[in-house]
Amino acid sequence: MFNARKVSILGAAFVLGSVLSASAADLGGLKDEPVAAPAAAGPSGWYIRADGGYAWYNKPGIEITDPFSAHDTNMDGAWSVGGGIGRYFGRGFRGDITVDHLFDASAKTTLCECGTDVGHAKFDFSSTVVLANLYYDINRGGRFMPYIGGGVGFAHNEASSGTIDPECGCEGTIGGGSSNSFAAAGMAGFAWRIRGGEMRYMGGGMKDEPVAVSSGNALYLDVGYRFLYLGDVKTGSADWSGNSVDEVKVKDVTAHQIRVGLRYDLN
Repeated sequence: MFNARKVSILGAAFVLGSVLSASAADLGGLKDEPVAAPAAAGPSGWYIRADGGYAWYNKPGIEITDPFSAHDTNMDGAWSVGGGIGRYFGRGFRGDITVDHLFDASAKTTLCECGTDVGHAKFDFSSTVVLANLYYDINRGGRFMPYIGGGVGFAHNEASSGTIDPECGCEGTIGGGSSNSFAAAGMAGFAWRIRGGEMRYMGGGMKDEPVAVSSGNALYLDVGYRFLYLGDVKTGSADWSGNSVDEVKVKDVTAHQIRVGLRYDLN
C-alpha cells in the first residue's frame, strides 16, 4: 500500500510539474513574441499645397451715389491659382494657411437715373484672398479621404478702369480702385493618395514590440468645392455725359469655386 501511495504522490507531482512548466513556456512565448502596435492614425507633421481653380460669381448688388442706381448686374467667371502650407492635428483635424489669386472677371451693370436707364457700365476686377482654414478628414489615413472645412481671412479686391456706354451715345469712364475686406469660405471635397504614406513597422518600442508608423512624404490629389465671400469691390470715380459719382461699389461679392490641386506631406 505504501508503494502504491508513493507512486501516486510521485505521479501527481510529475503531472503538476509538467503543467507548471507548460504554463511558464506559454507565458514566455507571449512575452517574447512580437505584437504589432496599433497603427498610427494617418499622416502627421507638415504639408504644402498648390491649387488651381475656376470661380462662378453670384449676382451682386451695386451701390452708387443718388440719384443714380443700377440693375441687371452680371459678373463673368475667373480662373484662380494659389498655394499654402499646413499641419496635421490629431483626431482627423488639419489646418492650413492659403493664398489664392482670382484673375480678372468682368462686371457689367445698367445705370439708372430716376428710373430711366442712362448707360451701361463695365469694368474688370481681381481678388487676392488669404485664409486660415480648418478641415476634418473622414477616413483619415486611407487612400480616399473626404473632408469638410471652413476658413476666415481677408480679401484684397482691385478694380481696373472701365467704360460707360451712355444711352445718348457719349462715352464715359470709370476709374480704378482697390479695397480690403473680410473674407470667409466653406469647403467640401476629397483627397486621393497618389503615392507614399504607407504604414510600415519599426522596432524600438516597449518590450521590443514593433511600432506602426507612416512612411511620410505622401502625395495627394485634392479636388474640392469652395464657397467664397469676398466683401465689397470699389472702383474710382465715374464720369459720363456731364454726370459724375465718386465711386461704384459692388457689394457682398460671393462665388462658387471648383479647385484641383496637389498636397505633399513634408514628413
